[in-house]
Amino acid sequence: MQDGATYVRVACERLRPGMRLFEFTDRNLDREASPEPAALARISLGWHPLIGRDRRPVGARLTLNGAGAAAEAPTLSVLLDGVLAGLAFESEGELVFPHGLMVLSPQGIVLDAAMSGWSAPRNVLLELGQCDLDDERRVRQMFDIQKQGVRIALRLDEPTAPQPERLQGFQYLVGRSPQFLPPGVDPTQYSILALDAATPGQVEASFAAGAHATVGWPLAAVPQREPQGLSPAQTAVFELIRLVQADADVRDLERVFKAEPLLAYLLLTLANSSAYRRPTPVASLGHAISLLGYQRLIKWLVLLLAMAGKDKSTTPLVYVAVARGYLIENLCAAAGRTRSERDDGFVVGAFSLLDAITGQSLLDLLHDIRLPEAVVDALLGAAGPCAPLLEIARGFEAADPLTVARIKAELNVDPVDANRALLQALAAADALQALM
Repeated sequence: MQDGATYVRVACERLRPGMRLFEFTDRNLDREASPEPAALARISLGWHPLIGRDRRPVGARLTLNGAGAAAEAPTLSVLLDGVLAGLAFESEGELVFPHGLMVLSPQGIVLDAAMSGWSAPRNVLLELGQCDLDDERRVRQMFDIQKQGVRIALRLDEPTAPQPERLQGFQYLVGRSPQFLPPGVDPTQYSILALDAATPGQVEASFAAGAHATVGWPLAAVPQREPQGLSPAQTAVFELIRLVQADADVRDLERVFKAEPLLAYLLLTLANSSAYRRPTPVASLGHAISLLGYQRLIKWLVLLLAMAGKDKSTTPLVYVAVARGYLIENLCAAAGRTRSERDDGFVVGAFSLLDAITGQSLLDLLHDIRLPEAVVDALLGAAGPCAPLLEIARGFEAADPLTVARIKAELNVDPVDANRALLQALAAADALQALM
């Protein structure tokens, strides 16, 4: 990285209520053109959502593992620039960055000299391991990185706590639930990102002990509850999805929206947001539907399932499901699949947690929706051409190092494109979450 390294300015432009984007202002080819192929090709990525105390997603944590021998490990500064480039996307001619907290956690990749001048958007946390505190050279590099405006989260991965003076300057700590922190670490002095989040009990214990957010969320171990039935708005969303899948006339969709004033209001709010930058307001439901288009509309409807439901605690599940949908769609695109196959892939991922989101069985939910056979087979029987794609999405969530190799073998998609597919999926899920 050259002297006077490129920096990222937080744009104060208000895109939508409650949403701010990060704009790259100085030129940086590593971040603007495409991720560094040599770097992203030699790592395997994993991810978990960050869920705040209000049970809403606040960002994501990405683990970056070297995929080859130590001698082949990519240079960390180049790798991180590639990851940031993969998370950025173009919107209305501008390069924008996710607004949620993004924790980058390199595993087993050492700090290189260029890291002293590395910089990142303000909502990026660089997570480093506790062992780095034992090396004076790395400690000095940490201070240099912080001088660039980059915040560092310390991962407590050793049984004994660091010396108190070593923790100065760290706002975030990544570790087990606050109740299990090493002796000598006062959880009230830091924002704890709790890794204990595999079960509902662990999540509740972490928040009760003062965790700022959990890294991950229970997906399979969902608390059992009596089926509550779908809310009227949720039933309307399913009807809209059925109509979109059937390529129904816009007037048919209008009738459903008109019967649910809240959904109609949300649709018009979306159509009139600055994301579309219309010179005149959109007042017609039909105009709003045409403006969005059916492909974008169905993705938006999936998000509405949580908003329209009775249980507002399912938002983390929707976030993960939408990220899965975008990931599978992106992988299908990289593999040269047809538009129809890519759309099927999105629905498979987005509906993969629908039973947990709604409290209903998938068999009942899909009974009246005429979805393609490949989608139904993947969701109900883990069979058909879409089923392996769903397993690949789960592999990224488990940080399975064999995932990129499996993608190469089954889809003939190179690791750099596979990793980029994940990064773009997380950026898209973040944008939709912020909009909602």
